[in-house]
Amino acid sequence: MPDGGIKKWFMLQLWRLQQVAQLLTLIMLAITLSLNLFGFIKWREPLSNPYLTIPLLIIVLALIIWVFAIIWDLKLKMWREQATVLIEKNPYSKEKMYSKEIAIYWLLWLPLLENMAKENPMYEPHAKALRTWLSKTYKMDSTTYGDLLEIMDFVGMDKKTLEELGKVN
Repeated sequence: MPDGGIKKWFMLQLWRLQQVAQLLTLIMLAITLSLNLFGFIKWREPLSNPYLTIPLLIIVLALIIWVFAIIWDLKLKMWREQATVLIEKNPYSKEKMYSKEIAIYWLLWLPLLENMAKENPMYEPHAKALRTWLSKTYKMDSTTYGDLLEIMDFVGMDKKTLEELGKVN
């Protein structure tokens, strides 16, 4: 079992299946339809040869599907609504952060904001809000915490510096 347990393993298998499912579905659809259509047209003399007619039907069906896909993309523009829904339902596009984002904000922007807050108290609430957000985000998910430990190890920092991030002033 990979790190993350059985749930992550099943999600990995589902992802692998989804990568090929769309293409295989279209191929099987074209083959099935061409075999069914061949049964209806095989009595015609020029189309009675299955080795010629079935690949020809597959090509015709593939072209029909391709034309429909172009219309779906250029005229109906359904992908826009799909993208909107994906963004609305993705917590990482709103309140959560990816591990790299946390590392960048924590290592670069938080120290700058806190340093600016020492000189100008106007920046104090912003620095505190950023620290709270970063702290909450990495504590909510054990995977994010593990990823942050890997990032820190990669850049040569120790675990104590991550614990420092969790201290909300």
